[in-house]
Amino acid sequence: MKNNILTACFITAGLALSACATPSQTYAPTHMRNAVNVAESIERLELYTRPNGMELSARDKLAVAQFLDGYARSGDGALYINRPGSALSGLGTQQAEAVIRGLMAQGGLNPNAVQTGQYASKPGAPAPVIVSYRTLRAIPQDCRQLGSLTNTYANQPHSSFGCFQSANLAAMVSDPRQLLEPYATGQPNAQRRQVIYDKYIQGEPTSATVNPDQRVGAGN
Repeated sequence: MKNNILTACFITAGLALSACATPSQTYAPTHMRNAVNVAESIERLELYTRPNGMELSARDKLAVAQFLDGYARSGDGALYINRPGSALSGLGTQQAEAVIRGLMAQGGLNPNAVQTGQYASKPGAPAPVIVSYRTLRAIPQDCRQLGSLTNTYANQPHSSFGCFQSANLAAMVSDPRQLLEPYATGQPNAQRRQVIYDKYIQGEPTSATVNPDQRVGAGN
């Protein structure tokens, strides 16, 4: 009788343990749950001129110089210069394009990166010369609505855990293309490779010589 009671107790305890060991859902890694999105945007500058010709002001030239500086730092692809239709196009638009190309030459930008075109404009309405380029931006997730990070349920990390880490990464990255693809591998230094190979053949150490003054030791 006692043996039957003990057997029933063991069975009950085993059922309780098996209920506690129910498999729980495993969440994706943090960098996948809080991924940084890369979006395309268009930077645009409008320059208003007159058909009979008018040089751009110093303020306009400064705006163009700052715009081209942004293109040099974060532009992706060509620089587009779109002029209004033939009815409003004239000496003024030609002067504006000449200023743009001149500032590009001063900044060391490739003149072949310019693509020109025309767009339809309303008759009699002011129509600017539109300068634009494409850029990429890292868009972080909105981490303001996280809830309690301690509410983790099945001993799993909160679904929003790591959101601020991804947001900080998006704010710090200088080139969003780094999040899309790795940089191209450059050409190896053939001369340095030959030096290391010669040392290896001669049985010499291939590592660079370390200055004794650069050694750091721990005191007793």
